[in-house]
Amino acid sequence: MVRNHQVKIAALMAALTLAASGCVSASQGGAGDPSAGTVSPTPSSPEQDAKVPQRPAVLSEKTEEGLQGAMEYWVQLLNYSVASGDTAALKGFSAAHCTLCQELIAQTDQAYANGGSIDEGEFRVIETMSTLDKYQASPGEPKVVFASFGIERAAGQVLGADGKVTSEIEPVSCMDFEENWDEIAYDEDGNFIGSICSLAVQDPAFDESSGWQPLNVAINAQ
Repeated sequence: MVRNHQVKIAALMAALTLAASGCVSASQGGAGDPSAGTVSPTPSSPEQDAKVPQRPAVLSEKTEEGLQGAMEYWVQLLNYSVASGDTAALKGFSAAHCTLCQELIAQTDQAYANGGSIDEGEFRVIETMSTLDKYQASPGEPKVVFASFGIERAAGQVLGADGKVTSEIEPVSCMDFEENWDEIAYDEDGNFIGSICSLAVQDPAFDESSGWQPLNVAINAQ
């Protein structure tokens, strides 16, 4: 059923940015006509209020808590980029070969291009799991470092430079996610989409001098 990596990423990007395809959607209440929506001016915008999250001290610890802190920090940087349009910090803590990270960054950059913005649509960590020393491919081989996490997304809107809504961000809920995996993991054409409710960190790396390294986040196929 999995056709190619590009299709998987493109489909998940649609779920992350515009809709909850492949995820369990929370109830929606009267969004109205997106083309007619406007945002009233406020004394301070989310872009002005957002501050770059500081790297937590726990990331310098080679522990499960440190690795879990790295995942939570990555989501904090993701939320900062969504709120501010500044993707530099997220780029800095995302592995260069992290396809999902680069697509998220590109989506955010596109939303903020030419004066656009994103209103709400923040992510929330619902679960983190990690282990540093419980698994081995075979006796005598190095222990495997493993990490995974799940996130939900609140409803939001992508706005143009004029403040009008150009697209809706539907909420993603992970309620009953495991029970509905077979129904939500594939689109109507049979392409694997996955879900932000189940993400994995590929080969988490720790450096003794600088701590946990930028993350390579990917869809967890379970």
